[in-house]
Amino acid sequence: MPNANRPFLMGNTDETAANAAALSPSQAAAVTAIAMSCGAFAAYAVSLSIGRAPWPWWMQIPIQSAGITAVAAGLVMLVRQPRLGRIGTLLVAYGLTWYVGDLQFSGNRLLCAIGFCLFFFNAAVMAHIALSFPSGRLRDPITSGVVISLYCVILITQTARYIVEESPPPQVWGDPQAGTYSPWATAGTVAGMMLCTAVFALLIRRWRSERPVMRRSAAPVWFSAGLAVLIVSGFLIIALINAPARLNHLLLFGYATAVLLVPIASQVGALREWVGRANAFERLADFERVASEGYRELLAKWLGDPEIQIYPWLPNEERYANPTGGAVRFPKDSRRAKTYLEWRGQPLGVLIHDPSLTGARQLQSVATVTRIILEKEALQVEVAQASMMLFDSEVKQRKALQSALHNGGQEQIMGIRFILNELKGEPGLANSRATELIQKALDGVEELKQQIRDVSFQLFPPALEKYGLQAGVESLYDRLGLPLENVAIPETLRDQLLQGDEDWAKRVEHAAYGVISEAVLNARVHAGTDNICVTVSLHCDRLIVEVDDDGMGGAESPASSGVGLHRATQLVKVLGGTFKLNSPTDDGTHVRVEIPCTS
Repeated sequence: MPNANRPFLMGNTDETAANAAALSPSQAAAVTAIAMSCGAFAAYAVSLSIGRAPWPWWMQIPIQSAGITAVAAGLVMLVRQPRLGRIGTLLVAYGLTWYVGDLQFSGNRLLCAIGFCLFFFNAAVMAHIALSFPSGRLRDPITSGVVISLYCVILITQTARYIVEESPPPQVWGDPQAGTYSPWATAGTVAGMMLCTAVFALLIRRWRSERPVMRRSAAPVWFSAGLAVLIVSGFLIIALINAPARLNHLLLFGYATAVLLVPIASQVGALREWVGRANAFERLADFERVASEGYRELLAKWLGDPEIQIYPWLPNEERYANPTGGAVRFPKDSRRAKTYLEWRGQPLGVLIHDPSLTGARQLQSVATVTRIILEKEALQVEVAQASMMLFDSEVKQRKALQSALHNGGQEQIMGIRFILNELKGEPGLANSRATELIQKALDGVEELKQQIRDVSFQLFPPALEKYGLQAGVESLYDRLGLPLENVAIPETLRDQLLQGDEDWAKRVEHAAYGVISEAVLNARVHAGTDNICVTVSLHCDRLIVEVDDDGMGGAESPASSGVGLHRATQLVKVLGGTFKLNSPTDDGTHVRVEIPCTS
């Protein structure tokens, strides 16, 4: 159950690490024991190297600090970020293997052998961390093969050296005498160079293939590890060319510094999360001042995911909804993930985001900061749904009224016309004033019949419903006697629109036709021109409608252009579209409308 006093996140299968419970007493005791054991081992190893290591005293600080820093970072990650437990374990192993080499300075033969054989093991662990960060899992067989090869090459060549070379001296990085020992030393150096090149290439490939959010999170670790790989390659080179000891010391100092940066870099993400939580409520005012789309952009910038989407929960319908009230289509591929937000046990919304953000503590701040925003957005969705219901209701009412006028009204007119013709043919009314009046009545009936047809057509043109926007506009031009060559609408438009939601496609057609018909009628009646061009196209999942005429212009706004065009404009806005009117005096009028083709 969620905490009743604060919002929380629920992942795809279980509660995320953002709400992980505190450590149990046994777990706390285990972590404490591990920390104390690691500290004791590090202190013992460092004490062995004092006064015996072949490097200057001033290098002791960065060299000996690297291991304990890695151990501390790993333990912090295990406690504070359980979802990164694999990396935490690798960091602890990395720190311990950093001090294993110091066992060479022990007088115990077994400890010396362990220190010698595992001296370079920390390099393999570091490569493992860099190539698997942040999940701790190696993502493909090639990467796994390179890492396993590193472990095997180090273990095999160093063990073989220890057996073949009788009582070898303590191993150091970039030993200029390495080439004089045994063929196993040279073999290990050459294999190490090849594997370092492979690790560096894999880091570059990982960088190029990852999404911006992951790059932002892992860049410090990859950069530090890449620098360390380059320095290790330098060590291997100088081991083959017998370079001076001073160069060896400089490279060792650089390597220790790079190694020191790796565990620090692994905590950059946690630091960002802490800063994000600290600034969360300071940003609340910014969130409340922006509209829904602006809020999404602000959230994307905050979390570093430009494609993030957020959808509110509709309690009355028990579903998630997009801004227009439509159903949310959840991603089915692994490139996007979803996190559910809840408040006091009730669904609040869902975030569609980069998988690297799953379980991240930034999302905890999002839940806290966005509760009010999501509730407001849910109300906006309900308003949008109500507007859509009014839209559909108006279309149905217009269709019903058109049908009533076309069928019932015209039938009544035909009946009256029949009676008047019968009356006109009566013998007693020939050559009388009554005949003249009856004829005038018949003429009035014909005029009324035509007016009913015009009103019926304007309410709901049958061709629009049956055949689509192209047929509807062409029937309008035909009725007005305008040239059809001024209409440019793709014949496949309806088929393209119907590839999505059929109901939405019909709404788009009705809104587009409303704008076109009103713009055309206004141009003919008020602008005094028959040269009216209509162009309709599809671009980036949006229907673009343009109406141009060469009339007198001067229309300042849809409202000033008449009730009909104002109504059509409002329908466009209900669908999330935009309306632009450009009508300079004596230079014609240009109307441009864009309507999204999906809800």
